[in-house]
Amino acid sequence: METKRYFRYFTIADYEQEEKWINNMSRCGWNLVRTNGLIYTFEKGNPGEYIYKIDLPRESMTNVEADAYYKFMEEFDIEVVTTHKMWRYLRKKSADGPFDMPNNAMAQLSMVNRAYGVATKLTNTLIVIFALIILLLTLVLNLVDGVAAAFITGMVTSLGPSALVAMAIILVPISRRLRIRMNELMDEIQVKG
Repeated sequence: METKRYFRYFTIADYEQEEKWINNMSRCGWNLVRTNGLIYTFEKGNPGEYIYKIDLPRESMTNVEADAYYKFMEEFDIEVVTTHKMWRYLRKKSADGPFDMPNNAMAQLSMVNRAYGVATKLTNTLIVIFALIILLLTLVLNLVDGVAAAFITGMVTSLGPSALVAMAIILVPISRRLRIRMNELMDEIQVKG
């Protein structure tokens, strides 16, 4: 079977754009087979045969509960094509109609809220990791002297600010985009309600 591979990078805030891109590939006759988050593999198929949806299970779900949930979805001809970390890539035949439900804005808000929670948790985890590294280096600094002390002092004074700048450059815009999307969906729900 003919396959194509694409290198694409989507952040957690870009999952809707990722989903649109995968569905566009499907309309062109390329069906998603797998992804590792950077490389997407597609197989040649019939144009528009499938509709794809990216799902992020609730954090409170255990692996067993998530597996049971997706097994239940198979009864409605929705299959999990591939997984990457916590993301599930779902598809169903286009002839069976869209994934969207009548209360789509609420479902989208729930999904964006889960993605925002993951981004916030990642930010907090990275802050703790960098704080522990700096603390460890500071403790080691008290045990050494001379060139080693100068080296560790340089690491402590450059690592902390560098890590914070890196997190600000990468994670703050992601969280901000998710927050903006949450506000858009809440406004949409209020207008409809």
